[in-house]
Amino acid sequence: MLDMKSRTVNATQGTKLFLVKSQLYLVFIHLINLLSNILGNDFISCRLRHQLLYLLGVRLGKGTTVRGGSYIYGGSLVTGANCQINRNCYFDFAGSIRFEDNVVIGHGVTIITAEHEIGDAKRRAGSVLSRSVLIKSGAWIGANSTILPGLVIGEGSIVAAGAVVTKMYLRMWL
Repeated sequence: MLDMKSRTVNATQGTKLFLVKSQLYLVFIHLINLLSNILGNDFISCRLRHQLLYLLGVRLGKGTTVRGGSYIYGGSLVTGANCQINRNCYFDFAGSIRFEDNVVIGHGVTIITAEHEIGDAKRRAGSVLSRSVLIKSGAWIGANSTILPGLVIGEGSIVAAGAVVTKMYLRMWL
């Protein structure tokens, strides 16, 4: 029978092991992104980038192109066929991000799936919540736009360059 001190030591060791594994995973994410961004945008580099992103759990549809310079923080990204993700985009992955077919993401686009509950006055940013983002077929997200958590961008919609999207876009919305 374990005494209370042994239980506390085992719990502490388990927490430390979890933290070490978490930190190693973050280093892995950073390394994959670094290697991906060293590559050019020629055919061979794009194929290598696909393989590197696959290691993060990213699933890219046939004919999808991902340009360099982006940061994909984790791997819950699934695309349909013939999508294009331009340079210098940022995707976080508290929740999943899914693109249907023929989606075009302009350069510098940020897609956020994490948000915070509102905390008390001591710390307003409370617990982290995750909400997935879906971008439907044929949509075009203009350069330097930001898509906030939990949104659906409708089929054939266009998001203007520099927009901050805070609500759902309907089908064919401009």
